Amino acid sequence: MSITDDITDSGFFGTEGGDGAEALDPAVIELVDELLAQAPGGREGLIRVLLGLQQVFDRVSWRVQELVADRFGLSPAQVAGVVSYYPQLSSERRGRLIVDVCTGPGCFLCGGEGVLRRINRAVAERPPIAGEPTLAVRQERCLAVCGLAPVIRIEDRVRGVETEAAAGDLVTELLGPDRRPEDRR
Repeated sequence: MSITDDITDSGFFGTEGGDGAEALDPAVIELVDELLAQAPGGREGLIRVLLGLQQVFDRVSWRVQELVADRFGLSPAQVAGVVSYYPQLSSERRGRLIVDVCTGPGCFLCGGEGVLRRINRAVAERPPIAGEPTLAVRQERCLAVCGLAPVIRIEDRVRGVETEAAAGDLVTELLGPDRRPEDRR
């Protein structure tokens, strides 16, 4: 059994309930210390520890960022700056598939904001089903392919989306048909 089995990071600052004063799971602290022991010193070690935590928890919560900051002798703001700078890191759970929607000037003028709203709505209308892929939607300022506007990026593939309806269909394409049991009242 690995140390990452059966441990969770519940977050803090009240984002997942509570007042943020509750203690971290001791297994999370042990995992941070284990990753720290394996990492080189300095900034490179910090990034390796954060990437390891991102891989285990699908995010690096604020609470864990504070712990990492303490272990590295940094301020929480310095660690938060690293987490917010690198796209591989996130303080929020991201989902297994990541869709970036461009809302830069070119895409905005061609309907990018409507595409973003439609994708978010389609995702919200599909509550997650255990074992099925999840989708995280992020807004990007510019994806630098204005000729295809409005543009989305799925993982590392960029594609244009002609209509809001096509954006909604994209969710079905990525996640498959909605297979929730029908309401039989």
